[in-house]
Amino acid sequence: MSLKSMGKVYLIGAGPGNPNLLTKKAERIIRNADVILYDRLVNPLILQYSSFQTELIDVGKKPYCKHIQQEDINQKIVRMAEKYQCVVRLKGGDPAIFGRVTEEINTLKSYGIEHEIIPGVTSASAAVASLNIGLTMRGIAPSVTFSTGHFKESTNKDIDIRNLMNGGTLAIYMGIKRLGAIIEQIKNYTSEDYPIAIVFNATCYNQKVITGKLSTIEQLLNEDNSEGQPGICILGPLVNEIDKMVLDSTMEDVNHILYVINGDKENAMLKAEALYEEGKNCLLNFDNSYHHTQQVLYKNIMDQHDISYIQA
Repeated sequence: MSLKSMGKVYLIGAGPGNPNLLTKKAERIIRNADVILYDRLVNPLILQYSSFQTELIDVGKKPYCKHIQQEDINQKIVRMAEKYQCVVRLKGGDPAIFGRVTEEINTLKSYGIEHEIIPGVTSASAAVASLNIGLTMRGIAPSVTFSTGHFKESTNKDIDIRNLMNGGTLAIYMGIKRLGAIIEQIKNYTSEDYPIAIVFNATCYNQKVITGKLSTIEQLLNEDNSEGQPGICILGPLVNEIDKMVLDSTMEDVNHILYVINGDKENAMLKAEALYEEGKNCLLNFDNSYHHTQQVLYKNIMDQHDISYIQA
């Protein structure tokens, strides 16, 4: 196929989950997308910015489970660029921070496919912002290190804790499964019992925060039974600066009702954005005019929830 007939691929960060944190450029491109290949952590409401006829393809990888391989995702993107003009690869957070965006770009380059990265709000920034603190704080946390707890080459690979030991903040993505091993690694270098906050589903209606020390956090997680939920670990002195009132507000009971909004799509989306800011889980109602892949996705979501219908 000639280069001229190939579409352009946009590798877009959907942010941490709250649709109101999607960038304006990301929203504009999603609205024009012919096809969206999306990860499992992308809020379904964000997908509804797209056209009724946009094809949706789930390429989500669930941690620690058998899932679609990265090379298969790469080839799917190529096939969609051969078929469509505006191809969106939609990832949670920022695609350039532990999003394996380089592997996808290398594949696109090898086929001569035009592409562009659209950054998103990364979960570490979003998590601490929801707690009214920053990743760095003058006189308390002079720097921050982003690390992954999940290494492709080795499950036993150490993370870099030098910045943490020098008073900085350590943000660990995908580290909950290996938290015990990470804690043991830190203990090998220091006896400091660092404060830690684990933020699950940052900025979303079901956000939850568990705070403790390295010596207590595993027990607290076991008692909470939060296994399998997406979360980010924040370590360092700044955790002590979290206001208790803010922390208490994140521990309120979650409303598990899915609010399904009827009406004109643009008005319905505005209503959904406002409700999401109030801590409500939202979805626009759909009908037979939607692409069949959208119908399947949204029906499956609605089947899993108690529904409350709202008019835009």
